Amino acid sequence: MTFLAEFDATADSPPAEVGVVIRWLRSDWSGMYAELRANRPILPTSAFTMITRATDVLAILGQPSLYSVRANRRSMDPSVGPFMLARDETHINWQEKGLMQALLRWEDLPCARALAGEVSRAAIARASEASVATPSLDIVPAIARAVPLAIVQRFFGFDAPAEAMLRWSFATQHGMFRNAPFDGDVLTRCHEAGAEMRAWLDPFLAGKRAAGSSGGDDTVSRLIEISSLPAAGLSADRVLSNVCGLLVGAIETSSQAIVQIVDQFLAHDDWRAAALAADAAGDLAGFDAHVFEALRFNPITTIQFRHLEQDRVLGEGTAYATPAKAGTVLAVCTGSAMFDPALMPDPERFDATRPANSYLHFGVGHHECLGGHVARVSIPEAVRQILRLPGLARAAGGAGLIDFAGGPFPEHLTVTWSREDPAADAAPAARSRTAEPTA
Repeated sequence: MTFLAEFDATADSPPAEVGVVIRWLRSDWSGMYAELRANRPILPTSAFTMITRATDVLAILGQPSLYSVRANRRSMDPSVGPFMLARDETHINWQEKGLMQALLRWEDLPCARALAGEVSRAAIARASEASVATPSLDIVPAIARAVPLAIVQRFFGFDAPAEAMLRWSFATQHGMFRNAPFDGDVLTRCHEAGAEMRAWLDPFLAGKRAAGSSGGDDTVSRLIEISSLPAAGLSADRVLSNVCGLLVGAIETSSQAIVQIVDQFLAHDDWRAAALAADAAGDLAGFDAHVFEALRFNPITTIQFRHLEQDRVLGEGTAYATPAKAGTVLAVCTGSAMFDPALMPDPERFDATRPANSYLHFGVGHHECLGGHVARVSIPEAVRQILRLPGLARAAGGAGLIDFAGGPFPEHLTVTWSREDPAADAAPAARSRTAEPTA
């Protein structure tokens, strides 16, 4: 049965209707989106209205005052205080986003990449030393989460205990961005984690302020130093909120990207061979392009939610124009847009030469990810160290598949490799470059 046939059959039962959407999102999101783009590009449901064509997706994400993120305040404000990511095109966002962008310096990116490589190689070395036969490694805790954790602790300078940071990151990212269908317990855990995080940060930041200018090169030290200037106009509460944001947006998103990219390369030997060829040629930009094209086939998320601020005709001027009332929740399907030929020509084909700004992995426009430039080097570097392993393969059985353990983020994916480095392992035989997206 097609998605629309199944969806239309539940017209008299709103919960069942939304259940169909959720089930297809988890099992065959690419098939659902292809059907919607072709037949019903804007789909009202009882919970939200889905937007699937690239032109409409980009139009909505490009008008943040009309299509707002105000709904984020329920999860964000009690967790990290009034936060700029829930206040697009406001004075808070204008001032604080600009300041944080200045502190997250582009010239520091080689250090972020080096740190990602260091953490990844260390995890691989430990696994190799611990094995007497074929080495194996669950890359989720050892690399995928460990790399962004090290970025937050050592590059950003938010150096809380690792166990606590992982717990805060999971709960806040889950509650703020992955709580659909809505679960009140998830929201409560998000708020509790935020309270714990702020309680740890208060004395930590106070101590750094009391110590005066340290000349530190990490983001938090720079923020403390610049906030001491009256001209910055940044209170201690605003500093605290922005430091919290450095953690919330970093770990689980980067971890999921790393895991799902590696999974795609394990599924497509020809993609992996092409990426490794770029690496062998010293073409880091080319390697990275393969990484983010692979992520398109199973992105971190396929939906961003927005709140419609006034009555509007969605898709106005098209055959599928759909009136919507103020207050409508919009499910803006970025994953669908990245398979729309209007944005990605020949979208089913793996093509690492696509323009980097066509991807929507880190959002777009006003609401683009604040630390996206850091992720764009740390994620591919972690992947690069894994793909370089000789004889890289999935572990046998279920261990070699992504395991979400019933949650919103990958928890396990185990790989193996050989101790030798035969030439065949370095360049897997090429197969067809056309692949079906996987969920």
